[in-house]
Amino acid sequence: MGIAYSWLLSLRGRLVLLVCTATLPALLFTFYAANNERQATVRRMETEARHVAMMASREHRQQFEGARRLLMQLGGRLRSDDTLLTAHQELLPSLLAAFPHFANIGYLSAAGDVMASAQPADRPTSWRDNPAFVRALKSHDVETGQYLIGAIVHRPLVQMAYAVRKDNDEISVVLFVALDLQWFDELARQANLPSDCSLVIADREARILASGGELTADSLSVGSTIAGLDSVIGGDSGRVLADEGSGRRRLFVGSPMDSVPGVYVVAGLPYERVTSEADRAFFRTLAALALLTVFTVGSTLVAAEVSVLRSLRVLNMTAHRLGSGELSARARVSRGKGEIRELAISFNTMAAALAARDAENTAARDELRALSQRLQLTREEEAGRIARELHDEIGQALTALKLDLATLKRRCGEDAGAACAEALLQGVAELSARIDGVVDSVRRLSSELRPAVLDRLGLTEALQWQAREIESRTELSVLVDVKLGDAPLPWLISVALFRIAQEALTNVVRHAHAKSALVELRDHGDEVELAVRDDGAGMPAITGAQSLGLLGMKERATLVGGTFRVQSRPGGGTCVMVRLPRAVTVEARDAHPAG
Repeated sequence: MGIAYSWLLSLRGRLVLLVCTATLPALLFTFYAANNERQATVRRMETEARHVAMMASREHRQQFEGARRLLMQLGGRLRSDDTLLTAHQELLPSLLAAFPHFANIGYLSAAGDVMASAQPADRPTSWRDNPAFVRALKSHDVETGQYLIGAIVHRPLVQMAYAVRKDNDEISVVLFVALDLQWFDELARQANLPSDCSLVIADREARILASGGELTADSLSVGSTIAGLDSVIGGDSGRVLADEGSGRRRLFVGSPMDSVPGVYVVAGLPYERVTSEADRAFFRTLAALALLTVFTVGSTLVAAEVSVLRSLRVLNMTAHRLGSGELSARARVSRGKGEIRELAISFNTMAAALAARDAENTAARDELRALSQRLQLTREEEAGRIARELHDEIGQALTALKLDLATLKRRCGEDAGAACAEALLQGVAELSARIDGVVDSVRRLSSELRPAVLDRLGLTEALQWQAREIESRTELSVLVDVKLGDAPLPWLISVALFRIAQEALTNVVRHAHAKSALVELRDHGDEVELAVRDDGAGMPAITGAQSLGLLGMKERATLVGGTFRVQSRPGGGTCVMVRLPRAVTVEARDAHPAG
């Protein structure tokens, strides 16, 4: 379950799911098309069955047509000669002998009474309720009745009637013909039908007039009916019915017999053969469309594997290599155009940026490590220098003071007179001079650690003081040009600018071999810009202590949210520029050293 779920969440699984979802309409269409083919096969078999039934019942239709034409001709002659039947008593028997499928022929009165017939009646007979007679009274054509047992010949018959009308549309007589259904049934048995096909000729009430094929007199007699056959002769589509005798199911399709109203031709096919043919068509179409669908899905997956998945798999492996620390890993860029190629290019761009950033971070760590070492060394050197200053100058001065006091005490102890007073005055003067020297040394050390002028008089005076100090100790000429607004600078910004200027001038003294330097301080509204320029040899390659000094200045500027830039060219001097904001954030104030 977990493996299947993991596979489903993979790109291949999702692609398969996407393809299956996309082909779902095609699968539904496949079933729809196959089912339509199945229904089309059933309809085709129904049409073929109707055609076979019509061909097999052609003799029956000709017999009905012959009887119809005979009645129409007799009616036409009676309209011109109404004594034809009474003058020629032998006409009806001769017509009956000429048509073997006739069971009787004669004519009726308009009231339905039998006036004459080829077969003599043993008693008076009336057709008043006969369906053929009733329809003929309302029609100008020959009408066909339905199955019945003849009152005169006592055999299964179907009767046809035609009302002969006068010029004023008054009915004079009604001609009739009784067709022998036993003869029709024998004719149906002789029909050339397929071995498993059945033929049924039925009347309006679905009673069997004749049957052939599998439905013979042994299984279905004339005058009987099949349950549900009335729905077949009245509908356009076939219906599956079961034989009452054999119980076999058949698909029955019916249609009216041409030119014979009230008579229907019904063909029956074994339902198993119909379903077998339909199922074969269904599965044949379904198999073809299913193979086409499978081929489409397979082709899509193969195409996706070749064009997408393979490239994504390689890209994924490259991403894993990059993630494991192999920053030189790069994706293969395919030819042409497309999203995969753009993705590979973007990945390579990202990998190159990560490699560059890693190199920058490594360089920054090395610089910070070197800066930390330099700061530690500078702190130790400064501590050593202060210790030496205290020991060599202040310590010696205090020792000399102690010796002078001892000498003064000894001299005053030996002679308490005028000579003592003179020696005391001279000793006090010497002690005062030595104390002034100690005070000067302390002030000088304090100024070197943190100039008092920066706190008392501000940044401008501190820069001026620093310039004078450098000029007093070196041959470098330093010019200070300050143009600030009335608003005072924050203490942290002033300290940072002073220390950066101090470091820059120290670098000029140590490395630039310059004759003059210019310190410019400009106010730019929300920012302050400091520039230290010299006319020295420039910096063709910034390395060693000089680079660490620049790194320290850059770190001071960065800690207060500023920017740092150096412009230099060999023989053209160097310009150190820093731009700091007037406002100082809490983070910068907490991170910056105190001076």
